[in-house]
Amino acid sequence: MRVPPRQGEPRPLISTRALVIVLVAIGAAALAAAAPDLAIPIGVGVAVITLLAQIVKD
Repeated sequence: MRVPPRQGEPRPLISTRALVIVLVAIGAAALAAAAPDLAIPIGVGVAVITLLAQIVKD
């Protein structure tokens, strides 16, 4: 259950879930650059993680 922020209270710029997805994407990009032969499986793995994060959100 999410609690709305109080009046005048600053809201976070980015959610924790979005931050995790961005960090995973950056890590996957670095790994794909280091091992180009694994770029497609890495991309599929990141897509699965992103979809799971969306499912958990709902």
